[in-house]
Amino acid sequence: MKRILLSVMVLVLLVCASAVAVEYPEGTLYRGIYGYTEEIKFLQYQLFYAGYLGDDIDEVDGIFGQRTEAAVKQFQQDHGIDVTGIVCPNTVTVLDKLWEDSMEPQGSEDGYDEAYPYCYTEHYANGTQGTVLCSKHMNVYARAAEILNGAQENDAQALEALQSGIAIWLEEIDSSYQKWMQLRSEYAEQIRMHQEAFMDYYRAQLAVWNAHFGSPSMAALEKAQEMLADHCTELCIILSGAI
Repeated sequence: MKRILLSVMVLVLLVCASAVAVEYPEGTLYRGIYGYTEEIKFLQYQLFYAGYLGDDIDEVDGIFGQRTEAAVKQFQQDHGIDVTGIVCPNTVTVLDKLWEDSMEPQGSEDGYDEAYPYCYTEHYANGTQGTVLCSKHMNVYARAAEILNGAQENDAQALEALQSGIAIWLEEIDSSYQKWMQLRSEYAEQIRMHQEAFMDYYRAQLAVWNAHFGSPSMAALEKAQEMLADHCTELCIILSGAI
């Protein structure tokens, strides 16, 4: 009897060992995986907007649990993919295609076939949104990128290029504020105070980044340039009368 029990235990251990030994390609998502929170969230967004993860956006939590696995299996079944609950390459391909298709703009009565004079927010079929830059700000981005791309010989040149890009965005921001004050002259003082408050906040934030990343720092300057570019597009949307 002891020999039989021992044989059964050995068999169970061998089966368990073989199960543990199953390995998937790096980045493959499956139930219980850890360390891929953002990737799982994106998968869940894809499943949610495709109608496979219920009606509650809170299901997008970055945890590959039972509900996410069930959604993957149902998706696979509906699209003729082997039903495993594991996000295999075929599953990724079909999900990505559906996601890209749903990124088509919802459209508007005005339409934006020609270069739009102001930045604007585009809403997409999958529930997301993004800022579309006006042609002027596309050119500003291109100028800043061109300066940086032409200065890659050493770190000093790259830092100088980033500072030049920041100067371009600061100039554009000041121009936008001046235009805003001209359009709404009755609120010129409030707009001027708004500009001063933003610049104070910008300088404070830059000081925080410099303290964190070191000064001078590529990371701090990149964040500073991104912050200025975002504010510039916000001002552009205000000037358009959209808000």
